[in-house]
Amino acid sequence: MRVLAERRLGDFRLSVAFAGPEDGATILFGPSGAGKSATLAVVAGLAQAERALVAIGDRVLTDTATGRCVPPERRRIGIVHQDARLFPHMSVARNLTYGQRRAGGRDRIAAEAVVDVLAIRSLLDRAPRDLSGGERQRVALGRAMLSQPDLLLLDEPLSALDAARRGEVMTFVLALKRRFALPMLYVTHSVEEARTLGDHCVLLDAGQVTAQGTPADLLPAPTRLGEVVAPGVVLIAGQRIAVPGLDAPVGTALRLEK
Repeated sequence: MRVLAERRLGDFRLSVAFAGPEDGATILFGPSGAGKSATLAVVAGLAQAERALVAIGDRVLTDTATGRCVPPERRRIGIVHQDARLFPHMSVARNLTYGQRRAGGRDRIAAEAVVDVLAIRSLLDRAPRDLSGGERQRVALGRAMLSQPDLLLLDEPLSALDAARRGEVMTFVLALKRRFALPMLYVTHSVEEARTLGDHCVLLDAGQVTAQGTPADLLPAPTRLGEVVAPGVVLIAGQRIAVPGLDAPVGTALRLEK
């Protein structure tokens, strides 16, 4: 997977370039407003860029140099958002079937395998309103997988869940990754998610790539209290604590008192 995107949004300028593994997870990591979701929009074909190249393997989806731009519906990209966005009038089974209909007859990823890996067989006859937040996200993952994507985009898919459900759904994302060897582009500001799921990590800040490498090399274990990823923000086990007025270098140790 290769991505290059240069895009101006008012006073904000996005300028990113990176390459990720063809059968692993690339993490886009950074604070809110860093440009993570803006990058995903270019990859998905949902936003235009002044200069862009998006390629999955030898399949070029966007190349502004040649004028190539594959429409979003033909990119074979599955997307999972913070909120599950399930169709409320459809059962879980019908939501999954909708994903299959978008696949255009391709069936590389078997429905039975996805249902089993995500442990959603007991949910098939239920309506989205009767599901927990974690269950809805598992169904959303299944629907995206059954669209037979060449790439799976995940835009902070766990951020709306409580800690218990977040850990639970993270294990299912990891199981999908191991079972189907599908390239993923995963947006998060959680150190725990990045270290657990990522094979390659791209650090973003203010629309720029500040570093690339393995999550283990770039992101110290979240048990280190002094982990400051952006001014005014401390990450502790995937959570954020705002410290007004703080502008300290990475690695600065903090002492918090009640």
